[in-house]
Amino acid sequence: MSLTDTVKIELKYGQTGEFQCEIPSERLICYHQSPAPLADVTQKMQQVLNSPLELPPLNLAIVPGDKITILVDPQVPAAGEIINAVWAYLSGCGISAGDLTILQCATDPESDIPKLQDSVTGELQQQAGWISHDPESQEDLGYLGTSAGGERIYLSRHLLEADFVLPIEKVGYDPLIGYAGGGSSLYPGFSSQEAIIKSRGQSHRELTPSDSRPLRQLIDEVGWMLGVQYSVQVIPAGGYQAADIVFGSLEAAFRKAKERLDQLWRVEPEYKAEMILVAVEGGPAGHHWNQLGGVLETARNLVTQDGRVVLLTQIDAEFGEGMQLLASCHEPLDAIKPLRDRQPLDLVAATQLALAGDWALVCLLSQANSEEVEELFIIPLEDEAEIKRLLQTDETVSVIASAQHTYGQLKQD
Repeated sequence: MSLTDTVKIELKYGQTGEFQCEIPSERLICYHQSPAPLADVTQKMQQVLNSPLELPPLNLAIVPGDKITILVDPQVPAAGEIINAVWAYLSGCGISAGDLTILQCATDPESDIPKLQDSVTGELQQQAGWISHDPESQEDLGYLGTSAGGERIYLSRHLLEADFVLPIEKVGYDPLIGYAGGGSSLYPGFSSQEAIIKSRGQSHRELTPSDSRPLRQLIDEVGWMLGVQYSVQVIPAGGYQAADIVFGSLEAAFRKAKERLDQLWRVEPEYKAEMILVAVEGGPAGHHWNQLGGVLETARNLVTQDGRVVLLTQIDAEFGEGMQLLASCHEPLDAIKPLRDRQPLDLVAATQLALAGDWALVCLLSQANSEEVEELFIIPLEDEAEIKRLLQTDETVSVIASAQHTYGQLKQD
C-alpha cells in the first residue's frame, strides 16, 4: 500500500450541506457511513404487515367499526408513506377513515417538521381525526392505572378510549433510556406535563444502551398496562429516509429493531482518534441543538482527552434554557449541578456539551452567531475550508456520517 493512499469522505449535514475531502488511509481509524435507505417503503410495509412477528395476522385483531388510534412519533422518517400503507391495509379490512385517529405530540413551533397531514392520502386528510396531544390539558387525559412503583399513570384519552392502538416509532439510541422505541413514544410524551418534566434527567455515561434503566422499565410497564399488541418500529437511514421497518408484537418488533439498529448505527472502533469529524443531518424532527446530545456522547467516547471534536451542522436555532445556563458559566463543568437542579428542556444536550467541552476541544460549523457559540466553550468555524485546514495535520481521525443516529464506544474484547 502506498503512503499516499487516501479515502474519499462524503458527508451530508444540516438540510442542504455536503462536505467532501480526502484523508490518508494511514490516519483514518474509522469511517462510519449511513446505511442505504429502503428503495420502496410502501412495498416493505406491505411485506411486514402481512407477516407480523409473534402475532397472528392483523386482520384477526380488528373488525369494522373499531375505533383505531395511530400514534405517530415525530421523529419517524417516511411517516406519511408508512401511514398510507397502514391505511391501505386497514381499509381492506373494512375499517372506515372516520374511525381512525392520528395522534401526534405537540411539536416545537420553531422546528421544521413537515405537516404530516399533508403527506397522506386525501381520504385520511379529510375524514380521519387529527389530534395534537396537549400535556397541559387535564380534559385530554385519563387515568390508566398505578405502576408497580406506585406511580399514577395518566395518558391521552384518545389512547385509553381506542379499541386498537398502533404505535409508529423511530428506534434509536437515547442517552436517558438506552433505546428509544418499543413504546417510548407512549410515555411520557402522551401523558401529563408533570410526567414529562419528571422524566427529564442527565444521561448515564456509565451505562450502555442495553443496560437497565428505571424510566425504560416504566415505559415497558405502561405499554403492558395499556394492552398495546402490534407496533411499527422504524430504523432510520440518513436525512428523512428509513433503513428498515419491523412490524409485530411490541416486544418482538422492538427486540428485532434494536438488533438492526446496532448492526447499522453502532460505531465501535478499536482505538480512540485524536480528531473526530461528525456530521449532523436535519430530519423529521428538525435540525437543532437538542440533536447534539447523543452526538457529543459518541464523540466523547471515541476521541482522546484534549483531542478535537469537529461538528458539521447548519444549526441556526436560538439557545434553550440549558444552553443559556452553560453560556453563563466560567468553566464547562460548572454547569452540571445547576442543569440538574433546573431540569431544562435541553438538559441532555447542554450536559453533554459541558462534558465534551471539558474533555476535548469542540469546533462547530453552524449558522449560529459566532460570538454566542464561543460562550458555549466551542470554537466557531466559518466555512468548510476551515475544516479542511484542520484535517491537514498528522492526527488520527474518525469520521461519522449522520451522527445523530449513532452510539459509539471502543470495541470490547
